[in-house]
Amino acid sequence: MYAQLLIALSFAIAAYQDARERAVSDLVWIPGGAAVVYILYSFYIGAVPDFPFFLLKLALIGGIALGFTFFGFVGQADGIAIALIAADPYVLSPLLPLLAAAVVAAGHIGYEFWRGNARAKAIPMGRFLKEQCWIPKAIISDGVRTEVSSDVNKAREEVVAAGKPDATVEVRYGVPTVAYLGVGYVAYIVYIILVSYAVFAALP
Repeated sequence: MYAQLLIALSFAIAAYQDARERAVSDLVWIPGGAAVVYILYSFYIGAVPDFPFFLLKLALIGGIALGFTFFGFVGQADGIAIALIAADPYVLSPLLPLLAAAVVAAGHIGYEFWRGNARAKAIPMGRFLKEQCWIPKAIISDGVRTEVSSDVNKAREEVVAAGKPDATVEVRYGVPTVAYLGVGYVAYIVYIILVSYAVFAALP
């Protein structure tokens, strides 16, 4: 229970930051990290059964998140958020929060498609630097198109470092994945409290 509330606190703040700024402070994850330590301690003293299953779940999903982050498929905050969901002690924890996040994501992405933001486009450099929601694919300067890294953790830095204020940037819309996961996790906690409070209260 306490661990889940700490994780939910991290997710609530991270979701707000990601939706507003498309950037998440590392400090946001401190409550979630403390929750993971508390969960591991609870398993160690025998307060919670199924420790092998918990470790398997954490290693499998956390490993996938780490791999996706390493190869640049997702941002660092996205990888941390996915791994943190896997650390939830409830046996169905990865499934329920991810389903809730998928519903939120489908609604928002559908809205952005309707607005025309989800398609690749070219925008002025000034707009790109002002708005954090864009993932760059290439810089177009004097009719020359120069691709940037496909690693989402490096691409923006490459565009900024290029120092071409009069260029345009070919971009795609960067969805706020942490916000989806955060809203999904908080919705899952509310659901568990309302439907199975006894189970919720028995968890670390």
